[in-house]
Amino acid sequence: MTIQQRTADHSVSVQYIGNEREPVVVVDRAFGSVDALVDYAATRSKFAGAASVGIGYPGLLGPAPADYIDRMVRLVLPLIAEHFGGGAVMPVRARGNFSLVTTDPAALTPYQRVPHVDAVDRLQFATVHYLCSERHGGTGFFRHRTTGFETVDAARAAGYQATLDREMADPANLPTGYPGAIDDPLFARTHEVAAKPDRLILYRAALLHSGLIETVDAAAADPRRGRLTGNLFLTGRTAA
Repeated sequence: MTIQQRTADHSVSVQYIGNEREPVVVVDRAFGSVDALVDYAATRSKFAGAASVGIGYPGLLGPAPADYIDRMVRLVLPLIAEHFGGGAVMPVRARGNFSLVTTDPAALTPYQRVPHVDAVDRLQFATVHYLCSERHGGTGFFRHRTTGFETVDAARAAGYQATLDREMADPANLPTGYPGAIDDPLFARTHEVAAKPDRLILYRAALLHSGLIETVDAAAADPRRGRLTGNLFLTGRTAA
């Protein structure tokens, strides 16, 4: 089921996906223009490898301006209250950055080749704001075939990880590149959202997902030419 609404500034659609019917919110024309953000990323943001700060993202992270992060927070809070079933939430912590996918598929670590969750807290939410063209690939959402899990929260995390570790010990189960193949032996893709400039997607951080990356070219590290996204990770608590 898809719910659509339109405002003077942007349009919002909500898709309840998979067996768990988790919402994925898509906001088109989220900010009106991405040119200033791309320029900031290209000229002022200093990117570094995600692995250098202990993050498994397959590429580079760069700081984003504080007012951009604040605008994302203000954009998503009413959407969380309306569509995620728990009413209003109060923000506890927000972290944002720019991201560039730069890792060649052949160089991925085993766990970069399968879908992941950003957190097991059901009151943490994530956004991807596409600052790149459609050709760079969107975002896919997945079901783990063995457990049937589409979200991995604190109650599921230990059992899910133990099962996945056993499965990935078999080389036959290990994908050769980025996640996303329809016939993946471990995960079924339940939904995908195409990349589009100034499109922002919002989902629960415990939802299994991955970027749908087919190729990584020589310009991948250039914010003006690579798969540049703005990302927000927002932890909330139920409003009193």
